[in-house]
Amino acid sequence: MLNINNLSKVYKLKGKLIEAVKKFNLDVYPGSVYCFLGPNGAGKTTTIKMLCGLVAPATGEIVYNSTNIVKDNREFLTKIGVVLEGARNVHWRLTPFENVEYFRRLHGLNRDINYISEWINLVGLDKYKDTQCRFLSRGNQQKVAIACALSLNADVLLLDEPTLGLDMEISRQMMELIIKEKNKNKIIIITTHDPEFIERTADKIIIFKKGKVFKFDEPNKIIEKYGTEDKRFSSAYINLIRTLND
Repeated sequence: MLNINNLSKVYKLKGKLIEAVKKFNLDVYPGSVYCFLGPNGAGKTTTIKMLCGLVAPATGEIVYNSTNIVKDNREFLTKIGVVLEGARNVHWRLTPFENVEYFRRLHGLNRDINYISEWINLVGLDKYKDTQCRFLSRGNQQKVAIACALSLNADVLLLDEPTLGLDMEISRQMMELIIKEKNKNKIIIITTHDPEFIERTADKIIIFKKGKVFKFDEPNKIIEKYGTEDKRFSSAYINLIRTLND
């Protein structure tokens, strides 16, 4: 279980203090997908970065299996698979195969050429497996990041805009993979603006507005409140975003 308690982050911008995240609380249970939603700048990515240790919180604690990972995240880092927005965790001078191998080695996993090749093929990069990532398209770089994260078989998945730049076929494969990972009793937190992805994968939705939690609910409850006659999450999501921008 992952417990987030009173988590806050403050940045200084042009002499002013900006609260990017304000006293965020959440209990995340294994076997569920939690989706972070909200406008750009609402605090979603900052929260993901705090969870994976890239940004230090101003206040609060993050507890995983009774350990406060704000103070000591060494063991937690071996338990997570991460996709950062824009595939920022991909090493551009390494090939897709080398990237997956590198992250597996960081987690103390063996090379396993056949297993790595399976993941490269699964995300549709078999013909690019020996091409340095700097020469790949943005969408293909995103596929590399996904392969790196999911090939670790990690207990916790932190995915920031995982379908960004993906073609429709791979995006739908990604949805199926997330459902499979959830059924393995893993903790999964995702930020996304993709309504179909949310509708097919999410168990809980956390909606951010200006660093605070605006709403925490199940997708069907969001549809009931914000949806139209078609009863689809995409319609409800559009109405919800309008509410956030008011």
